[in-house]
Amino acid sequence: MKAGLEARRFRVEANVEPHRIGSWGSSDVKIFDRDTQIGEYSRNHPGYALTTFEPFEIDGAWYALYSRDYNSTRVMSLPDCLDLGGEEPAPNGFCPVEFFVPRYKKVMITNHALGHESEYWWFEGKAEKHSGEETTEYGSKFSFGPWMSLTTGFIAGCIWGDDSSLKLEVVDLSRAAEGIIYRSARFGHIELPEGMSLAESIYLDRHKPYWDLRATIIRQERRNVATGALIDPYDE
Repeated sequence: MKAGLEARRFRVEANVEPHRIGSWGSSDVKIFDRDTQIGEYSRNHPGYALTTFEPFEIDGAWYALYSRDYNSTRVMSLPDCLDLGGEEPAPNGFCPVEFFVPRYKKVMITNHALGHESEYWWFEGKAEKHSGEETTEYGSKFSFGPWMSLTTGFIAGCIWGDDSSLKLEVVDLSRAAEGIIYRSARFGHIELPEGMSLAESIYLDRHKPYWDLRATIIRQERRNVATGALIDPYDE
């Protein structure tokens, strides 16, 4: 489960502009720093305004992935709400419906009895329940660092006019401060399950020195019960 405002101080509210002749409508999106409005933008689609704004923090500075055009992903700086760059609208662009940039805390676990120390990353809802230092009844000490964002984000969306299922793509945010983001289908063709958020569909874990960051992804497949064959969504 995604963590709340403690982990992400920025949020948006949206008002949908009604459908007009020749237009499917739009959304007026207001940006808040906790309870104070700091900016706004217009999105040329009536849906997904809340899920296509995702704040993240790199080196102490805040940014957000956002989609003012329904078929492109861009990045802004916060709290000045300045558009830094990103994708330009394109007829065959990837249409985002949800962004997710995971927030986490580094956790150092010390077992005094064994003289052993290991590092974990705890993400989102699991991390927001803990801070500072904690000691278990078995004598292990947990030390929790501050909230941090990955420089890797996730996008759920589709190409306009495809089979309409949501696909998972990855966005490299390491150069977000320059307004440069790179989107790719790093994990291949993955259809996401209906009715689940990105935060619910992706489980992340890291345990040094044993393994680096890994993602467990819940995906959607449709199969023939008799043969087990995978159904091509374009053949349905």
